[in-house]
Amino acid sequence: MWTAEAVLVCALTLLGRGESSFPPIHFLHVAPADVSADAEAFTRVNDRHLYLVTSSRLFQRLQRGANRCGDLAAVRKLASVLVHEEAHVVREASEREAYAAQLTALASLGAGPGSALYAEVSRSMRHTLALGRAEPVRIMVVR
Repeated sequence: MWTAEAVLVCALTLLGRGESSFPPIHFLHVAPADVSADAEAFTRVNDRHLYLVTSSRLFQRLQRGANRCGDLAAVRKLASVLVHEEAHVVREASEREAYAAQLTALASLGAGPGSALYAEVSRSMRHTLALGRAEPVRIMVVR
């Protein structure tokens, strides 16, 4: 079983970026009660950190892989999830904008329109936006 850090390095390497190019990334085994049980990652308003859920199906698939970084589809998905969450933290992106960044990342990683992975993320986007999560209220603390 690969460590959480090894899995993260796979995604960062695929993106051609280092950990320092992202906001701080924290691993959580279980998503908090106020986060979807299916979440692979999340951010919080007024918190400049990314949280990766290591018990998610995606993360477990990567940790249990026979070859480190060998499941390219899963590594692409995790890389795109990082880009999605980064958009929230760095640019205060809406859910629609974060999904656009994620889909752009997938296309740049070789999983563009027509791929199963792109279709999966597109479905997730449509579902999320239909639930009214397109424009979350972001409260910023000014100091």
